[in-house]
Amino acid sequence: MADPTDSTAPKDAPPKPPAQGDGSWQGPRWSLAGLALTHGLIFAWAASKLPWSQWSTFAIVCGALAFGHFATALSAAARARFTAWIWRGTSIFALGLLLWLGWQLTSSASYLAGLYGDLGKGLGAAVLAVLGLAALLTLPLSIWGLAATWDARWNRAAAGSVAALAIVWIGGAWQTASAAQATPLPLPGGGEQRVYDQIADAIPAWEELPPIPLEGAPRKNDPDGPRPKLKLPPLWTTEPVACVPAYDAVDTGQAYAVLTYFVPASEETIQRRRRSAVGWRLAPVEPASRCVQAPREAIVEAIAEQLRAEAMAGPMKIDLLSGMALLRSRNFVLDMVALRPGLDGICDADRCLMPWQLTATNQFIFNEPVGWIPDFRFGVSPVRLQRALGGSVPKEVLIWDRERRRPKTRKKEERDQPLIAPDGAEEWGSIEGLLRVETVSIVISDDAEVRELRRLHEREVPLSQHRLALAQRRAERYIAEAQLANGRFTYTLDPFTGKRRTKSWNLPRQAGTTLVMCELGTDEHQTRTVATRSLAFMAKHARAAENGDAAVGGSKLLALIKNETKTEAHLGSTALPGISYFACREHVGDRFDTLAAGLVRYLLAMQRPDGSFYPKYDVATGEPIDGPEPMYAGGQAIFTLTLAEKLSIEDPEAAAAMDLPDTKTLHDATEAAMNYYAGPYWDNFLRDFFWLEENWHCLAARASLGHHRNEGYEQFCVDYMAYKSRVPLRPDSRVAEEFVGGYSLGNILTPVNTPTVGYGEGLAASMAIKQARGEDVSEDVEHMKAIIAFALRQQWNPVTCFACTPKHLAVGGFSESMSAPEIRIDYTQHAWAALGHGGALIWDHIPPSHEMDRTRGEPEEPEFPGLTAPPAQDPAQDPVQ
Repeated sequence: MADPTDSTAPKDAPPKPPAQGDGSWQGPRWSLAGLALTHGLIFAWAASKLPWSQWSTFAIVCGALAFGHFATALSAAARARFTAWIWRGTSIFALGLLLWLGWQLTSSASYLAGLYGDLGKGLGAAVLAVLGLAALLTLPLSIWGLAATWDARWNRAAAGSVAALAIVWIGGAWQTASAAQATPLPLPGGGEQRVYDQIADAIPAWEELPPIPLEGAPRKNDPDGPRPKLKLPPLWTTEPVACVPAYDAVDTGQAYAVLTYFVPASEETIQRRRRSAVGWRLAPVEPASRCVQAPREAIVEAIAEQLRAEAMAGPMKIDLLSGMALLRSRNFVLDMVALRPGLDGICDADRCLMPWQLTATNQFIFNEPVGWIPDFRFGVSPVRLQRALGGSVPKEVLIWDRERRRPKTRKKEERDQPLIAPDGAEEWGSIEGLLRVETVSIVISDDAEVRELRRLHEREVPLSQHRLALAQRRAERYIAEAQLANGRFTYTLDPFTGKRRTKSWNLPRQAGTTLVMCELGTDEHQTRTVATRSLAFMAKHARAAENGDAAVGGSKLLALIKNETKTEAHLGSTALPGISYFACREHVGDRFDTLAAGLVRYLLAMQRPDGSFYPKYDVATGEPIDGPEPMYAGGQAIFTLTLAEKLSIEDPEAAAAMDLPDTKTLHDATEAAMNYYAGPYWDNFLRDFFWLEENWHCLAARASLGHHRNEGYEQFCVDYMAYKSRVPLRPDSRVAEEFVGGYSLGNILTPVNTPTVGYGEGLAASMAIKQARGEDVSEDVEHMKAIIAFALRQQWNPVTCFACTPKHLAVGGFSESMSAPEIRIDYTQHAWAALGHGGALIWDHIPPSHEMDRTRGEPEEPEFPGLTAPPAQDPAQDPVQ
């Protein structure tokens, strides 16, 4: 018998399991044992860590393969005579796993491509990467194992089997994709645009409908005086509507539409509002949803007749059902994305919820698989969907569902334990039998303008100077209105319920919002008021170092610490506020100069000899605390130092009065920091492929253009933005039109607004640097147009806010994404910065106005309400003195 490990054996000799007379294994020993052991460890880790749930098919299969690899490693090391059989069996099993995983991935990709239209280039590449990694971990060792231990040879039958498998594979993938697509429902002829035009022409004139009373009852103490003004309640309802399309609707030509509009409030609603602190200020109307059914050619007129019969002259929402698909449960992950965020509604046997209702109730972001990335939220929960449709879901099922979809909500001591499904979990946790419905989404604003929506935002938003300026004014007003009396900004706002979080704040976020107001505010009184309040609020957290005077020339070293019981001052919590104190100086004067100079001395004390910065400083000991530098903080520190240097150059008297370190000290510190980040900080192999978040370095480099040029530091920003330019979705990315310009991997995950507008902020700085260097920015202008156009679509405006709460201003704010409506102050701050700085660079490249601005009567925003300045503070009580 020929030894397959012997290179002198005849090439045509069939390989046999090597053995000697005693039957021991004489094939590869330590090389096989090492490789098999490595593969076993990899698959054991994959089985235990990758699946979300215990004992999934993936975990069982990977665990079995890991066991096979471990058995191969042990038998090869021991030269056991049955090594050939174990290696061969493991190799066959590994190839089976590759085929199974390949089918699961391709069928899942086909299903998602059929549902979403296209995966997009990013997700397509991700699927190929996963398949490639799986092949790398299975094919080489399996082919070696089969070649070394099996007699079988390639023949025509094997070739035919492979061809047949390929045909079945492709056919199955095509069938899976087709099954995901919705069956079109009857609509008026001519496509979606024609439907929109027909409805716009058919809706009754406002004069035909009863007006909504917007004046309250006379005041008891002044019956002849002016009546109080009432506000419209939100056109928001979570009630499902009985409008389930019949399965034979295509054959019968029956069309369906769900209308939501205002009707006179019921006595029960009026009494409930009277018991509310703000309910008495609302107009005596409430939203109602109705289902309209009619033959295809009569549906538009039927909608108009229903509005004439019951609706009042106010905002209206119209959803024409354009498609339906009966859902089949596939697996845990695919069921999460069985509904397209903002595009698909859901029905059970009796009732339906429209896509905008699911978005407004956060149904598309219920899964949080990665606890340490809280903003990574996506996908639906069948349990929550059925509860929203009116199902009586047991409490224990709701808790179980929440804990498996949001593992971080489990108690820490229970997170490593199996999650036991309660009775009824399988029934409630499945999407089987629910009906996915697609809609044409139309809104009629309170001024009778008709707009088509896409994912709860306007489908078309013109990129014009008019619209850009309007968006900036709205963002400015939102931030001003979000400030509380004590100077702190409201952190989050649910635009539909009005629920706010006002106590979740931190110093960098507070300072960043203040900085943008000072940079881009157009109302000087408002800017000064907002800035003064915010800076005074942050000043209350200033702490002086007890033993650090010598390090900064004998003057006070000041740092900002949020918690008064702590003594550790974090770099970012002082560096970013430092920027705002210098940037806002032109608006607030010199009242915070002493604090600003103390913050600069803190940064000087935090700088290492190589130009980088320590992460923390202990104000009790007067010593920096070593450790890794936090993200963002290095660029923020340079930004503060360069603004201080600029002030010392342009106004030396003011710099001396505030006891700012001398110009040379500031210049040398800034130069050392710039050289560090331009040089050793990211001078490695990864620079050609991957960067961290470096936006603040770009902003610092732009702020230094007039007084402190550093070519290497500027190039650092330009290179970083060149890297980031590959991420935003483009028209050729094969994604939905409303995704173009956003940050995402494809069609399945909706783009997140903050990374998108953050790219716009950094790109604006990079463009300013290039212009200062005389470089071409024409390509950057086109990129910026896409970013600004995306941001304009994402901003809440009076049209898209048809269901927003009247309690707090939502117009002008920005949400996390099209699927996550919660507005956050930092989302809005970054978006305004992109609109302001980026918009200025494309201003001359966009038209002054657009046809849509005129024909759709975009209203001018009212004057910003004046804000009362805070009372003057006694200098003896001033926290900065």
